[in-house]
Amino acid sequence: MSTPHLKVSPSGHYQYRFVVPEALRGIVGKREIKKSLGKDRTRALKMYAQVERETERLLKSVKATASVDASDRALIIRKMRQFGFTEKDINTVGGHGGELSDRLDEGLSIFQDELITEYEDAEDRGKSPAVSLEAIRAIGRKRLPKDTYTVASALTHYLTMKATGVHARDLALTNRVNKVKERLIAVIGKHEVTKRPLEKLTRAEARKFRDALADEMAPPSVKRTIEIVSPAINKMIKEHDLDMKNPFAQLEIKGATNSRDARLPLSEDDMTALAPTMEKGDASLAALWVVLRDTGARLGEVCNLRRMDVDEASRCMRIRPYGDHTLKTKNSERDVPLSPKALEVLKSLASDLAPEATLFKRYAGPRRSEKASAALMKRLRTVVTDTKKTIHSLRHRMKDLLRNTDCPESLAKEIMGHSEAGVAFNYGAGYALNVKRAALEKAW
Repeated sequence: MSTPHLKVSPSGHYQYRFVVPEALRGIVGKREIKKSLGKDRTRALKMYAQVERETERLLKSVKATASVDASDRALIIRKMRQFGFTEKDINTVGGHGGELSDRLDEGLSIFQDELITEYEDAEDRGKSPAVSLEAIRAIGRKRLPKDTYTVASALTHYLTMKATGVHARDLALTNRVNKVKERLIAVIGKHEVTKRPLEKLTRAEARKFRDALADEMAPPSVKRTIEIVSPAINKMIKEHDLDMKNPFAQLEIKGATNSRDARLPLSEDDMTALAPTMEKGDASLAALWVVLRDTGARLGEVCNLRRMDVDEASRCMRIRPYGDHTLKTKNSERDVPLSPKALEVLKSLASDLAPEATLFKRYAGPRRSEKASAALMKRLRTVVTDTKKTIHSLRHRMKDLLRNTDCPESLAKEIMGHSEAGVAFNYGAGYALNVKRAALEKAW
């Protein structure tokens, strides 16, 4: 197997390192894709193949994005480079490099003739010209076309801003945003999404897109899709000080309002019936169940616990971001007391492991917790058939248990890792571990 992107550090650690082509860095959001592959060569080669496939999918996706999103200005600059203009020439035409020389003036006239020919050829073949007449006229005036901000470029900017540097997460987000873009093109039109100035987007088009989504998916899915488009437009408006209102802002989505019965907590009868199924068999899954049950933590937080994150002396787990593992919110970083049973199962998994080793090796890593969720759900569904009850219902259950034992809301939020709107919440070290334990002991 060819491994051109496999590097070895002086300390003997294998790394995947791929330099992103300059033209795609703005969309990918970084100059280089890096991934630690460990010190074992056999395992490193196996991981290399997987990361290489993910990188290829990511580049294929962003290349498609780049070809669709290219503004007149970007297309003209690309064509100027292909035509032989230097970066100094391009800067001069862009108004950043002084006066035009006779050579550059003549070159631009020839370049404009080429653009006109391409435009006429495209029209003769019934195709949409790559470069607009406005852009060709700008070259005739010895200037670059003005920047045009579109719905597509807003989504590209959104991708850049949301990039985490975690390869698997960025790939998933890129694929999701590109699907949203494809839907927008199908409903509103390719020109309207990729070429037309963002300021011309209308509320009627936003409603049309919402209604088209409503015909294909459930209201919560419509809401999640709109929650990509609307923030992307908001970011572009703020970044470039555009004089417009966001047509997608506060768009009403019937049936998408969160309600108490959207997902139900598991009842005590459910927990009793589930115990024989969930607490036996596969040690990792049984341990996950016990820790989730007794802490109300998120599945991804528990799946990525390392040996060093379990403090046996303090009888707690320390939820922290590290490497490729990120947390949902800033307030998700916290210490959570462990019940005697939860501490016992984690200690059994931790024996003979190095401090940096993950306790749930099979389920640790970006998006790997989804496998744990699927495995736990298979077990849960053999007992509980109500579709409003899932593994995440354990988190709802803990919230109710804390509420019903008169636990202060701010303390419950700190235990659960919920965000708090008040600024004061972010001051100080937070509640002491013994205070959290006292609240949880009432729930246990």
